[in-house]
Amino acid sequence: MNVSRRLLADVSAETYARLTGGSLMVSPGFLELWRARGGRTVVWTVEVGGAVGALLPGIEFGRGPFARFVSAADGCYGGLSVDPALERDRATIARSLLEALVRRHYAKAHIFDFHGTVPCHPGFLAEPCETTLVAITGPDWLPAERKLQSQLRKAAREGVQVVRFDWERHHAGLLELVALTARHRGLKPRYPPDFLRDLARLAQRDERVRWTWCEHGGRPVCSHIYFEQGGVVQAWQSFFDRAFSHLKANPLVRLTACREAAGRGIRWLNLGATPEGAVGLAYFKSRWGGRRVRYSSYVRREGLGLFVGAGRPPAQRSPRSRRPSRRSSPSSSVSG
Repeated sequence: MNVSRRLLADVSAETYARLTGGSLMVSPGFLELWRARGGRTVVWTVEVGGAVGALLPGIEFGRGPFARFVSAADGCYGGLSVDPALERDRATIARSLLEALVRRHYAKAHIFDFHGTVPCHPGFLAEPCETTLVAITGPDWLPAERKLQSQLRKAAREGVQVVRFDWERHHAGLLELVALTARHRGLKPRYPPDFLRDLARLAQRDERVRWTWCEHGGRPVCSHIYFEQGGVVQAWQSFFDRAFSHLKANPLVRLTACREAAGRGIRWLNLGATPEGAVGLAYFKSRWGGRRVRYSSYVRREGLGLFVGAGRPPAQRSPRSRRPSRRSSPSSSVSG
């Protein structure tokens, strides 16, 4: 068993596609987006019997003692892909790969493992994560909360229109919304214009990136980005102008995205992780109903990485009541 770190270009496209199974979040086009934020796409591969039998795609940031690795970035889901013929050896393969990550001495290595693809290694800390999955029953679906239904009717009365985002037409307004959203949260904008432009171009080529746009009276109101994968539509980013909050456009944009997804056969809405302390966001999400899904993210810090974020020592895997099925619809991991 041989573990190697390779650039994405050095991995056979056929092998990569076969093992990752058409996942949007580890597709080459999606991973390459992070070049605009200084990242580079790498693939940790495991050779068994002289052929690549498993791989862990991800993004590296920084160099030398500052180097960091993540699979995958910014709330997207990565993990270990294994040839079905080697599935019985997953634990052994995962252990060898994680030991190679330890030997690499990244300042920080992070595996955002929603699908439960690896067991925790003694060199990694298992951090509990949680999201919410909402069942979408069909193209006429409505959330159950009556107040939210009332707000959706108000948005319709206000004449709010939701269209597909177009970079050429909407990018100036989008950058305005990005700045306003960051200012409201007391942060700097996370994504530079080049990243957003490249994502918009990917959305034109890949139908699994669903980017919506809303304006009123010629003014930008809000914009949402959703990703579709494995029968799930995942809410990823939203940008908005609070001056238009009376229009209730954000709920209407979300409902529109869910109904359109349902028309394509998608049956689950993933509301994404909520940062600690984001009380307003947590409340907004709770109104859509659904059930909580718990999973683990595995983190290792060393060297300079101990001075950024929580510098806790490595620990064994924390117990979980249920384990999501690998690469399947998250519905199997929903808990009440």
